[in-house]
Amino acid sequence: MFDANNYSLIFLLTVIFFILSYLGATVGLILGDVRLPLLVYALQSTTNTIGIATGANLATSAMGAFASTYCHIREGRVNFRLLCAIGIPSGIGAFISMLALAHLNANWMKIPIGIVLVYSSFQIANPKKAMKGENQHSYGKKLLLEIAIGVALGLLSGAVGLMLGSIRLPAMIRVLDIEPKEAVGTNVAINFITASIGAAASIWTLGSHLPLVVSLMIATLLGSYLGARSLKKIHTSLLCKILAWALGGTGTFMIVESLH
Repeated sequence: MFDANNYSLIFLLTVIFFILSYLGATVGLILGDVRLPLLVYALQSTTNTIGIATGANLATSAMGAFASTYCHIREGRVNFRLLCAIGIPSGIGAFISMLALAHLNANWMKIPIGIVLVYSSFQIANPKKAMKGENQHSYGKKLLLEIAIGVALGLLSGAVGLMLGSIRLPAMIRVLDIEPKEAVGTNVAINFITASIGAAASIWTLGSHLPLVVSLMIATLLGSYLGARSLKKIHTSLLCKILAWALGGTGTFMIVESLH
């Protein structure tokens, strides 16, 4: 269990987060889905466990997204109109839901977290399904869809402490008919906005353990940067399958545990 003076646990979590960020960056994932359960169970002895864990996870996720966003902007893969249409509503939604999180039952929050993890595992295990952009929409309808997606996922993001990029990405490609590479870059940039605002709201309302958050943010930023530079050195399909099983198993465990 977490203790404010247990710096050996902080060091262990820092190493784990660095490895996860490094591996995630090689396949274009932030892996907040994997880090969140670690924080939840490490922080079980603290007050408002879920709230502090979700805030810490969003803060570290923001650092990972920042490193990747920088690379995508340089490569011209960020659609700034889409970034504003989805990113701003998403950030507002995350802020609102983080404020509400302080009044929610922490134990029951594990259920939506688990559901999101299981859903994410299917998205990761079946990436080809997210590559079909067949729907065409008028500009007005597409803009409304973009805003709706941003608000909905922003609200859920703040509630469960995840950026939900694994859900947003296929929605951008299949529903909004965005070119895959552009969707990937824009999605990461939206992740950065959503996670940053959600983390700020969490720290403001629920507080945090500064040494823990700073250590994990630095490890995630460094791991994401180095992982992005090693993108082609790890077999993507094998790693995605492993991650899918890990996410699905962890999510199922959290749901079952919350119902008992």
